[in-house]
Amino acid sequence: MKGTTHSLRGAIRRTLLASSIMASTSVMALGDLDTAIVGGNPANTADWPFYTQILSSNGTTAFCGGSYIGDGYVLTAAHCVRNKSAQSLNVKVAGFILAGNDGDRISVEQVHSHPQYNSQTLHNDVAVLKLSRLPTIGSSVTLAQSSIDYYAREGDLLSVAGLGRLQEGGVRPTNLYEVDVPLVSDAVCRQSGGHYGNVGASEFCAGYPQGQKDSCSGDSGGPIVVQSGGQTVQLGVVSWGIGCARPDKYGVYADVAALGQWISSVKDGSVPVSVGYKEQETLADFVIGDRVKHTFTVTNTGSPTFTFNQLNIAAQGNTQGLVTTSDTCSASTLTQNKSCKVSIEFSAATTGLAQVSMTFKVDGSNTTYVARVFATATDGSNVCTGTWNKDTVYTRPDRVTYRGTEYEAKYWTRGDVPSESGLYGPWKVIGADPTCTK
Repeated sequence: MKGTTHSLRGAIRRTLLASSIMASTSVMALGDLDTAIVGGNPANTADWPFYTQILSSNGTTAFCGGSYIGDGYVLTAAHCVRNKSAQSLNVKVAGFILAGNDGDRISVEQVHSHPQYNSQTLHNDVAVLKLSRLPTIGSSVTLAQSSIDYYAREGDLLSVAGLGRLQEGGVRPTNLYEVDVPLVSDAVCRQSGGHYGNVGASEFCAGYPQGQKDSCSGDSGGPIVVQSGGQTVQLGVVSWGIGCARPDKYGVYADVAALGQWISSVKDGSVPVSVGYKEQETLADFVIGDRVKHTFTVTNTGSPTFTFNQLNIAAQGNTQGLVTTSDTCSASTLTQNKSCKVSIEFSAATTGLAQVSMTFKVDGSNTTYVARVFATATDGSNVCTGTWNKDTVYTRPDRVTYRGTEYEAKYWTRGDVPSESGLYGPWKVIGADPTCTK
């Protein structure tokens, strides 16, 4: 269930970790990140009724695995669904044939990736998919609670299943495969060095020091389980590994027990929205009569989607002439990691502090969010005149100083005030010019 040399137990994973995990391209190729079953056997599908394939909404071949965890939710690896929308995904619950017609194919309604998922270290590599309906076949798996130590000790055999490659760089099977691998302590796993040295609280390792049996590419997101108290308990999610079944290169699995509280919060709908924005920002001083431009940015930094249900822009202090020049936030819906922007312009008629505030609310939260910007209006007596001349033609990469700030021309310009250029204007801000004189 791994894949090639450094395996994200899936093709997606191989590209994600190419730069972050590989010591050098001469040692590991891009395909070094893998996850598939090596050294295993065809699975008894009756033992895996919860096994789920993850595939594109317009595709037939699974690119990752998953597990049905009940109530219309599927657990998989965050790296499998990174930068993918719910609309682009389907699952096949109890689907055991690669590119087959078996299983219950269902569309995905929501994608929830762990908010602390790190694409560089692969910590917290879990995601929960909310399905558009309940499956008609298959059954859910029991998730480990509290701690993995409650279910298994070092050396105990765990079972992992998937439709990944049967050997490093090899072919994928037609039917589900499984393999048993022993639990490895974090200390032993870290001795493998490199990226293994980062294995921590949100993952565990399994495999043999001599290799030979492992998950491989294509297995990412799939379940690793143990028999406990007469039932199958999922302990982990296939995450990554260096190659497939290499000596002293163990498979790494996201720890379901350690991440269980967040997984449960998604299922019970208690995951809070997470809103990212700058609460306060001080802009450069400006001269009375000048127009100041600013853009507020709001980002969904959590997994729950939210919609703006209120947004207001207000002027305080000696601000005048406040206008909103663009607004992609009001009444918009932001999915995870998506942003919107509100751009404003203002001026002042007298010297002193100008202030503009943006207040907003989103569904799923009772908080009133407030972002403020401040700028001091002056009469110009303390402002450096600089080198810019409104009658001079400037072209890239000419540089000028205007009121204490250095700018570089991005293309042909004449008469365009550098401080009013904006993001798409002809001038790019370089920074403060300490040598500027009046």
